[in-house]
Amino acid sequence: MKEDYIKMRNSNQLNVGLLYTLAQAEGLTAAPDQFSMALSFADINEMICHLDHKFELTVLYNKNGDFIKVVD
Repeated sequence: MKEDYIKMRNSNQLNVGLLYTLAQAEGLTAAPDQFSMALSFADINEMICHLDHKFELTVLYNKNGDFIKVVD
């Protein structure tokens, strides 16, 4: 799952299915449609920061603070 997460992060495209699978691994019991709906109200940046930390990833930014990529 870590490799899939890194691919998702570096593509700058959220994969709701992958996020749902990761949330289930952390104990989520909600149905996929409920999770998708909740994402619209969630702080996605907070979720991403949590997952970056969980997977112990290094996040690279340019000198302007813009995201470049994540590395293992």
